[in-house]
Amino acid sequence: MLDKFDKKWAGFVLGIFLPAFCFFCYWLFFHFQLTFPARFIAYLRAGDMLQEVAIACILTNLIVFYVSLNKKIFDFGRGLIIATFLYVGLVLYISLL
Repeated sequence: MLDKFDKKWAGFVLGIFLPAFCFFCYWLFFHFQLTFPARFIAYLRAGDMLQEVAIACILTNLIVFYVSLNKKIFDFGRGLIIATFLYVGLVLYISLL
């Protein structure tokens, strides 16, 4: 049943959209009074919290990766890891600004 999801591109797409969705949900549940994304990102930068929030959102990829290892859908997990590395590069870029 999970064989149809065992593709690198499926893991990559989910790995790109899942942290972005978590970032949106963080704004929605905790800081909805700020406009999204401009004032929200400015608020996080002013408090030096942008890097921590981005890392927390990336952790969702690692949880899904763990599940993919247990379900033995390895190509899906490889796509997740590629997307996670791209997000890690983004966090490094944010931290060096």
